[in-house]
Amino acid sequence: MSRLDKYQSALLAAFPDVSEETLVRELDSNGSDFAAFIIDHGLGPQWHLRTERAEFHDSRLAAEALFLAQEHALKDIDEFLGGAGVEYALIKGAANRLAIYSNPAIRACHDLDLLVHPDDRVQAAFALVDAGFVAEPEANSISRELMLTRGEVTIDLHWALLREGRLRHEPVKEMLSRRLRQGAIWTLCSEDALFTLLVHPAFAKHLAGWDMGLHRVMDIVEWLRTQEFNWQAVCGRLESNGARAAAWATLRWVELLSGPHALPRLDPMMSDVRPGRLRRAWLNRWLQKDYPARSSDRHWIRLLGFTPFLHDTMGDAMRAFVGREKARRRIDADLAVFADLDNE
Repeated sequence: MSRLDKYQSALLAAFPDVSEETLVRELDSNGSDFAAFIIDHGLGPQWHLRTERAEFHDSRLAAEALFLAQEHALKDIDEFLGGAGVEYALIKGAANRLAIYSNPAIRACHDLDLLVHPDDRVQAAFALVDAGFVAEPEANSISRELMLTRGEVTIDLHWALLREGRLRHEPVKEMLSRRLRQGAIWTLCSEDALFTLLVHPAFAKHLAGWDMGLHRVMDIVEWLRTQEFNWQAVCGRLESNGARAAAWATLRWVELLSGPHALPRLDPMMSDVRPGRLRRAWLNRWLQKDYPARSSDRHWIRLLGFTPFLHDTMGDAMRAFVGREKARRRIDADLAVFADLDNE
């Protein structure tokens, strides 16, 4: 079985038209390590929901327990950030699962991603420390995010959607101006959530099997199947940020892993963001051969052979490279911004 076949088999549980009998047969025919592969790629709880097989029981219990802890933490997060006057939005997996799954607890999600204005990052961090979280700055990501923990709950506090230079324009201000109240929290509007779903896995996870996981692929499958959105508005944001090729690559990855299962709107969406023939052929070969995952221990190969082609132009790719170097040179200054958190 090829890597692509294994991904496709693991993703079968995301499709309602696949019967329980088919899932069980697939599980039993793929060897003793297949259940562990499914769990490692984030789909253990979904497989337990569909099959009730004992192999996935513990992963579902863990996901549900963490979900309850995260829901409790979100109430405090909303209270303390609101009290500090900080505008925020819950983004990525923890927000998407509330919108697209009838039982969001089965969508494995290891942290809560929060987006705030860059100028509010220190104020937001202090508010979260007041809520009982402990800041744990990491040098390699401090240019754009700060990790905070409280017990088993981890927050990634973002003030940029991606590493500096990845996009032509930093969209945080506009995204927060369009945020929506969803229950007791703030989330992105549908179009901004889809923009993030399509762009973040490409640039931040390299569309690599284990890095991206299959739970994020399932999110996109479910989003296309269940959510309403203005696709032309999303296209406009992709165009203005030089990220059409990245969105096409993400959609192509979803298409490859979905196999024969048709997804609504996928074909016209891919057509609207399709890069040129040579770029498309190069990206497609990388995905079909699973090179992003196979080169995961040689990061420089992905940085040279794959990531630049996710940008719409070589100028965009050069801007990303320059931004990376600027962020690297600014590490000490960015860490110093949060130095006073140690005194809390």
